[in-house]
Amino acid sequence: MGNETENELIVPSPGLVEKIHRLIFSSRRDHASLQKGLHKLEKRYKASVYSELLFLLANLRFEPDTAKKHWKGIVAHRRSMEKALGKPMELLVSLVSYFLEVDQKLKNPILIEFKLYEQTRESAYKDELTRLCNFRYFREHLNREIHRSQRYKDPLSLVMIDIDNFKRYNDCFGHEAGNEALTSIAGLLSDSLRKVDVAARYGGEEFTLILPSTGKESAFRVAERARKKIETFSFPLPNDKGPGKLTVSIGIATCPADGVVSKDLIGKADSAMYAAKARGKNCIRFYGQDRRSFRRIGASMDGKFCVLAAEYHPMTTINISEVGLRFQVDRQIPVGTRIDVILMPPSSEEEINFSGRVVRLEAKMEGKFEGAIQIVEITTQDRIRLSEFVNGLRKDQTAGAAQSDKQDNPTEQTAPEDIEQRPSS
Repeated sequence: MGNETENELIVPSPGLVEKIHRLIFSSRRDHASLQKGLHKLEKRYKASVYSELLFLLANLRFEPDTAKKHWKGIVAHRRSMEKALGKPMELLVSLVSYFLEVDQKLKNPILIEFKLYEQTRESAYKDELTRLCNFRYFREHLNREIHRSQRYKDPLSLVMIDIDNFKRYNDCFGHEAGNEALTSIAGLLSDSLRKVDVAARYGGEEFTLILPSTGKESAFRVAERARKKIETFSFPLPNDKGPGKLTVSIGIATCPADGVVSKDLIGKADSAMYAAKARGKNCIRFYGQDRRSFRRIGASMDGKFCVLAAEYHPMTTINISEVGLRFQVDRQIPVGTRIDVILMPPSSEEEINFSGRVVRLEAKMEGKFEGAIQIVEITTQDRIRLSEFVNGLRKDQTAGAAQSDKQDNPTEQTAPEDIEQRPSS
């Protein structure tokens, strides 16, 4: 519609725009439901709800308090129109009428279909050049996927990708060739993904992949497939200068092993990417080169195991995660053997039962062996018990570390959480 604005610098809260969009479409013919939804959002986001609402509907940007006053005016105007005409009024019709007749903010109004409006709204989340998701969508979607990962105890991997020597490529062949290369790489990345995965342009020559339900080893396979596609692709160059060649450096971080908030996960994937550049570029690095998708917590716990439902033998855990554990036993178990395990958490009378496969075993002192088990079968109830036990250990460890830091650095202050520091290019 119009484009008149009072403030161009208002930045919407993450997730608010999408919530308003869903609310409009779910209650567009139900005024009471719309008002109820807006009041609910207002409790969290204050008057900025109305600023974003009017920007979405009319492309008019107001300060939050001013937007709220306009919205009250639109509601009153809609009621008066319905009373005068004796029938319900569409939201957009009453909104246009208000800004044309009452407040006169719209100079050249254009009514659009809701389907077209939805397409317009989706364009706000697309990068104009590559047509991948943009940074704004990436941040909102990553937060949602981290929440889902934590809720369902499912790993989530974040892949950061940076084009090697892209400035030199631009300088040699021109920005038009550079833009074509960015578009081509976006297509190659998209072709490497499942439908549930998300590829986004992070900024400049940097891309990112959000891979739900994907541990580090699986994320590596996705990243390696993309890396090879880009390395072997012939990028078109102007004036028949021959095929252009580009490579990428890639970093991987995984939730929950490397972080459970977006800022940490982004920073660690970014750090791994710069480590890949430091190793000569055109390669992939894990954050800290730790290939575990779930962080293990030190835990000494008694247990027992058996092979093929035979006699049980004692075992002691060394550390544990939601998907496996490290253990000590007094006998050799061939790698690859499937064993049944019973653990006895010291803080509970309930045992934890599961079946696992021995993935590593090495001899220590005489008669002692240390190994690792990957869980392959566990009931829902035992999964819950295991998760509660591991999370309890994490909380105790975190609380202990925080108390230790406080004693060692009583006056130390931390930087605000919303400040991110990135290595220089």
